[in-house]
Amino acid sequence: GKKILSLCWWGGLIGEGRVGLEALEEEEEAPEGRAVGKERRVGTRQKGTGGLAERVEGGRAEFGRRGERMDLLADDNVAGQNLLSIVSRGSAIIAEMLRLSDNIPPEFSLPDANNTSASPTKGAAASKYSAVIFDFSYLRNPELHESRIGGDIDLSDLDEELRESLLPMIERFYSLFESVFKYISDLNRFLQDVDDGVYIQLRLEDLLVSSSGKQLLSESLHLYGVMLTVMDSRIDGPIRERLLIAHYRYKGSSETHSNVCRLCRSTGYHPLVARRPPSYPEDYFARLPPPQRVVMMVVNRLRSDDIYNQMKEWPDPTHRCTALQTQAAMVYVMLYFVPQVLHKEHSIMREIVDRHLSDCWVLPFYMGFIVDLSVMWEPYRAAMAALGNTVDSRRVRDVNARHVAAMGERINQLRTLLTEGTLTEDYVLDNWGALLNVLREANAELRWVMLHRKCQQKRLREAAWAGLKEEGVLTVLVQTAQLEFLVGRELKALIGGKEGRWQALRADCAERMGELASFFSGSKELTRVKRDERLEQWFKQLQGVIEGLEHGDSTLAGRKIQQLMSAIKDVGQFHQIEGNASVRLFLEDAHGQLRQMLRLVNIKEDLLIALATVSDFSFAFALIRDYMPHMHHLIKSDPFAVLLLRATFLKLATVLDLPLVRINQAGSEDLASVAQYYSSQLVDFLRAVLEVVPVNMFRVLNDIIQVHTGSLKELPPRLERQGMKDYAQLEQRYLLARATQQVSVLTEGILAMEATLLGIVEADPKRLLQDGIRKELCRQISHALHTMIEFREEGRKGELELRLEGLQAHLDGFRRSFEYISDYVNMYGLKVWQEEFARIVNFSVEQECNAYLKKKVYPWQSRFQSRAIPIPVYPPLDNNAATFVGRLVREILALTDANACTYLDASSGWHDSSGKEVLGIRTTSLLHKSIGTAGVRGLDNTLSFMIVSQLHSFVSHHRKEVASLKEAFEELTHDLGASSTLAANASKVYSTAVSRTAKLWPSVLQVAGRIGQAQLLRRQFASELNFTCRLDSPHLSGALEVVSDSLTNDVSCHYQHPDKKPYPSEESGLLRDIAPYLDTMGLTSPILKIYITTEPLPYVAVAIFLLVVTTLAKYKFEPKLQVFVPKDKRDCCDSTPFIVGVITLLKQFHSSDTHRFIELLCQYVRCQIVMQGKDKKGSSKELPPEASSVLIFLGEFCKFSNLDRKTVQAHLPPYVLDKFPL
Repeated sequence: GKKILSLCWWGGLIGEGRVGLEALEEEEEAPEGRAVGKERRVGTRQKGTGGLAERVEGGRAEFGRRGERMDLLADDNVAGQNLLSIVSRGSAIIAEMLRLSDNIPPEFSLPDANNTSASPTKGAAASKYSAVIFDFSYLRNPELHESRIGGDIDLSDLDEELRESLLPMIERFYSLFESVFKYISDLNRFLQDVDDGVYIQLRLEDLLVSSSGKQLLSESLHLYGVMLTVMDSRIDGPIRERLLIAHYRYKGSSETHSNVCRLCRSTGYHPLVARRPPSYPEDYFARLPPPQRVVMMVVNRLRSDDIYNQMKEWPDPTHRCTALQTQAAMVYVMLYFVPQVLHKEHSIMREIVDRHLSDCWVLPFYMGFIVDLSVMWEPYRAAMAALGNTVDSRRVRDVNARHVAAMGERINQLRTLLTEGTLTEDYVLDNWGALLNVLREANAELRWVMLHRKCQQKRLREAAWAGLKEEGVLTVLVQTAQLEFLVGRELKALIGGKEGRWQALRADCAERMGELASFFSGSKELTRVKRDERLEQWFKQLQGVIEGLEHGDSTLAGRKIQQLMSAIKDVGQFHQIEGNASVRLFLEDAHGQLRQMLRLVNIKEDLLIALATVSDFSFAFALIRDYMPHMHHLIKSDPFAVLLLRATFLKLATVLDLPLVRINQAGSEDLASVAQYYSSQLVDFLRAVLEVVPVNMFRVLNDIIQVHTGSLKELPPRLERQGMKDYAQLEQRYLLARATQQVSVLTEGILAMEATLLGIVEADPKRLLQDGIRKELCRQISHALHTMIEFREEGRKGELELRLEGLQAHLDGFRRSFEYISDYVNMYGLKVWQEEFARIVNFSVEQECNAYLKKKVYPWQSRFQSRAIPIPVYPPLDNNAATFVGRLVREILALTDANACTYLDASSGWHDSSGKEVLGIRTTSLLHKSIGTAGVRGLDNTLSFMIVSQLHSFVSHHRKEVASLKEAFEELTHDLGASSTLAANASKVYSTAVSRTAKLWPSVLQVAGRIGQAQLLRRQFASELNFTCRLDSPHLSGALEVVSDSLTNDVSCHYQHPDKKPYPSEESGLLRDIAPYLDTMGLTSPILKIYITTEPLPYVAVAIFLLVVTTLAKYKFEPKLQVFVPKDKRDCCDSTPFIVGVITLLKQFHSSDTHRFIELLCQYVRCQIVMQGKDKKGSSKELPPEASSVLIFLGEFCKFSNLDRKTVQAHLPPYVLDKFPL
């Protein structure tokens, strides 16, 4: 019945290979980790769950003959394996519950009266989907809600968006809720099978007599109660209802759905509200309870028995509550299944409190979950009456006074024991009992003090903590952990080398006995000793006895060794020996060796188990975070204090024993998953403690930045001798050197720390330091980008450049200083800077582009987000942008608004009505210098998503409107005839078509203008990236251009000769791998790209032709600027974005549509010329203005689309080209 800890199963798990931090981050990198992904049922395996006949046969096989008892945990014990499987599933379910509770989708966190802690980001996400997320009120009339959603296109799209984005998460939550229901169903079924006699000769009473049986049965009931408690405290009731209804709507009903809903419906409890609902939690526990008779039998066993034999390790009567605290937690949870005991059974409650809770009322009931019984038992008369003596003020003060006095004494004891040179091997062997007593006292005091600091009643909390300080508690904790670590290390070394040392001591001692026998034989040369046959024979016999000693049976070996030591001591008094100094020295050496063997024979693994039991720290899984500020202060004052805290981290790792022991015994596949989750929690705590080093390092870095950017002059490449004094700046360089030394000292402690195994994760201190530096660097850069890229008013001239100049100066100084200190912390500064900056930008772009996606990518799902190095997520500053990328893009779009600016291709810039450049090459270069290549690429990607969104808008608009005007398009196509001919009565045909379709073009013109504006910006960004790359990396640029041209030629040759020239192999991945390099270099043509794929649109070429003809009538050509300008600013916008937008629209469809569009324009030109010739007044040799405008448009169209002008010339007569050459 001992509490076997990690000694057996831990080695097996680690033996397969330690899990490094990289594997942990792959598992938990984005919190989606295990919260999103492939569906996985949580520990649903149970052995022997066939029909009744099969189970009875299993029971007969279990007990071969009447009256025979078997080990309950044996592999062939069906009943024991079934119960063990249930318990192991319980631990796995709770781990999954904790994991998912940290990743609740914000869309389901709708604001309510109790939830006052919801963040603005979560609130906004929730309110957006509030019309399609329902609680259980949906079940009253589901048809009404579904008809309302189905009748509204926007709601239908929103519902489909929610389904595509969160269905895997909804399924995983439902699987969790269903696992809780199946757990209690299987447990009740097992108990019913025991009552029905399915397991032959196994009754419930037999389970409670068996050591393993009473442990497993108690744990199974306790874990179910913990599941209910954790589910209600970590996943709010309204959220559970919304998730269940979402699963019902998207996946339909199932056999267990109604029971799962009944179990998981809202209780009205909220952890942030002090007042509990009436009859809570007993009504909640009564929804699907275990049999009350079984619960009462288990409670009766727990109140009178020590099922884990903890009293053996805590023999002091004052430690009884500490020894039985695990049982007390079980009793506390189980009593809610039998609330009548809490209300009425005074004698039972008195016995429970006196035995388990005589001096404590704050109880840890599972993995850091704490309960204050003085609050939770307040509604129960019998429970509060029994607890009255424990929470009496005088009693609390007495207990406090005892612990205050003991804490002061303990600090002195621990300081003495930890003095260097004290804890030697001999000291541990001789004083093991005293060391264990010190550790018992220290751990008992720590447990009481740390737990009762969380008392909710102010009166009791102040009485319990009178005279105590958190710094003193942390000192005792750190020193106790260090003592446990050192003693444990000595014990492990002794146990590991026990066999070899035993054999060496035994051989040496036996050899000495043989030498003494030879000495008294009288035949040894150079000795004048008279032969003594009796002593000779006696020493030979003694030699044989010593050679036959074996340490396997420690009791027998110890008794023999004590007899031998006594015999040697007695023989030393013989006059033949007493007078011989050499013989006496031999006997003393042999006596010492036997004494060492006696010490070794008593060294067993039981000592390590006792040490692990006494040092259990699972109760502080959550409490330890309250002491983090004091740990930070300790590290700041002494960086080498990290070496002492390492032992504290190892002590905290004992929390994994509680949930993993049963999972390992059952051989469950959930072992790795559960161990990974809790290990990741420990590593997160370790990171949080050690991050004080990079935080303080960056505070010092601010001083370095001020020196670098403020007063320190940058040395020129060549310096005149007389100017050296001006550049020496000794005072500034002294400040720089002092700050650098401070950074170096801060990191020395972590770099001197050894690798620490926390659970199954090995924490490398160097990696932790680098991750901490990356995290703080990421926070600093994110904060600068978030705060400095904020615009008071969109489109305000001059503000963009002002913000970019400030950002450039800040980040440039930051980067230079970071590179400067990187050598002193042993890392590649520039590489780290570029990686983190690119990750921040890519993450921001991803979140910004969620506005254009139906299936969202949440922060915890992002491949750019990291658990170890998280990117801060800030609440949006406005409703139009989620991140700084969105704000910057919208500011650029506002500045280059087609209604306020004109794009001139000759200057590659936008100009206002006065001719002043608003955005051009200078601004683009400044943008590149401030946010880097990664930032420019991020803006480019965001514009790409905006273009895609606008293209989809055009497609949907076209399909809808063309269907309503199908006859008009058919008539126009028929009247125009073949493009090589002229339409009869062309003037009427064109004017009729334009008037009938006039209502379509304002919205399409707006879409085309937005697309063209974004395309021109992308073209500008690509030009800046290409130019910079050619200057900074000419060799890389040249190589990429050659590779790009070569691949383009290969593809072109393939389409010209598909039989002879194969397409570039996709298996090699060359095309996929080279694309990011080309985009980063700016070696792309955004206007020529295909952004969407769609079914062919009817009359798309005709529609765009009519759009162009209608729009060109509102423009006039300005020869000086070589662009179209609007005749009336109120009617239309800048022409160049419109032309580029038309090119982009046509590029999304088959090339035949583009050719058809050109044919229609050329036909229109010819018709206009012919109509001018028929007009009596048309004697002018100039082309008609309509034809001139179209020809200018075609020229611009060919220029921006890289279209061969011969394509247009083929459809126009030579005399037109003579008068107006393209």
